[in-house]
Amino acid sequence: MAMKLKVAALASCVAFSFCSVALSSGSAASAAAPPATDFSLSISPTRLVIGPDDAGTMQQMKVINGSSSPEHVTVQKRNFVGQADGTLKFQPTARYSASDWLTVAPSDFVLAPGTTQIVTVGIAVPAAPEPGDHQVALVFLVPAGETEANIKINRGIGSPVFVTVKGPVDDSTSLDHLAAPGFSSGGDVAITASMHNTGTVHRDFRGATPLRVTGPGTAAPFPDFTVMRGSSRDVTTTWKPPLFCICHPKVSFVDADGTVHTATVQVIVVPVKLVVIVVGGVILLALAVWLLRRRYHAHVTRAALALQAPVSGGDA
Repeated sequence: MAMKLKVAALASCVAFSFCSVALSSGSAASAAAPPATDFSLSISPTRLVIGPDDAGTMQQMKVINGSSSPEHVTVQKRNFVGQADGTLKFQPTARYSASDWLTVAPSDFVLAPGTTQIVTVGIAVPAAPEPGDHQVALVFLVPAGETEANIKINRGIGSPVFVTVKGPVDDSTSLDHLAAPGFSSGGDVAITASMHNTGTVHRDFRGATPLRVTGPGTAAPFPDFTVMRGSSRDVTTTWKPPLFCICHPKVSFVDADGTVHTATVQVIVVPVKLVVIVVGGVILLALAVWLLRRRYHAHVTRAALALQAPVSGGDA
């Protein structure tokens, strides 16, 4: 599936879910931003996963210019580490880097509007590498052109590349922590699971291998996500609890070796608004009954006093 990027202002980072990125440079943020453009760059596939049997083969990626103007694209290799929120943090060096293993051609080209460029990625695994995943990001960057604006925006898309080296493959992942508010007054409750990759390759939680929330109430599925080798990932879903409860929702998943990992969290659910409405209604009802009884007693008292009043007689 191709991925599109449409940028009109400064963006922040490359997300591991393969969303787009705008890489910025320039002067202080107090200056005016450049005008919006119809920039639209797509790549397919959005990531490369190269298994042990594919090492040494040539891979291809499509770069598509969906805008109405030509774009000058450069392809860069960036080391990264995975962040807990799913973004990729670029840095000069990173453990399990595969940046020296990849060659890219062409690495610099001009893409006419509505056209596609095939970029070939070659992989040369060195002798006796450590088994398991090695990774690098390919950033398809469109440098900022000449403009009168004080801020220049380099726009582009980052695509992770995973190269798996032959050897013991272990995608074990642990469920380190489950977080949720300890008290809820009703409505959706956010449940966040903290996952950590303890194996040698990345672990995809997609399709048939999702996290599951069980217990009272109902929960939306966790979104598809990946936990990279040696990294942690926080992922959140929403849970609809019962009206009243001291609940213990449980999150579980089955590891590759069949081990079931579970974690629970306590949430006390009291619908405060409903309680206030009910209590307020009871108070109003009690007040209405008290007023009615008071009026009734006042009426009875007046009637009794009227009966006891002397009756005046006429002239003899």
